[in-house]
Amino acid sequence: MKKPKTARLVDYSKIKFRVKKSMRYDDVGDYFDSTIISYDMKNPIFNNGIMLHEFIEYTLIRSAGIPVSMIDAFDNNDTAQDRYPEQYKLYCKYHRMANNIERHFIENMGIDWKEYQKAVYSVEVKLRPTKKKISKKQNKSWKVR
Repeated sequence: MKKPKTARLVDYSKIKFRVKKSMRYDDVGDYFDSTIISYDMKNPIFNNGIMLHEFIEYTLIRSAGIPVSMIDAFDNNDTAQDRYPEQYKLYCKYHRMANNIERHFIENMGIDWKEYQKAVYSVEVKLRPTKKKISKKQNKSWKVR
């Protein structure tokens, strides 16, 4: 039996937004377990831009029925893109859409987009120790914020 479309909705009443000093991956944004996370950029506008991006991306992948675990696989496993090409194509589309909104927000706040990107890509992200070995995100360079 097919799940109802409402099962793919994000329950916004349960969403939490967090700024963290360490991350699961070498990236400034993440989402899992109804939590949207920004690495602590020491700048509330940057943190908000990152969380906005992650929130939009998370909402869109959930609405498409793509599990977060598959997004993690795309970011950490070079073969996942080939195994799930349709979902990967959608993920890339939603990522670009989130980038566009993030850029509008950052520019509305009076910050130059290129300066913001420079800060996002130059920050040394502290990785959270894990029980399970997780590799660094492979595609950080294409995650243009």
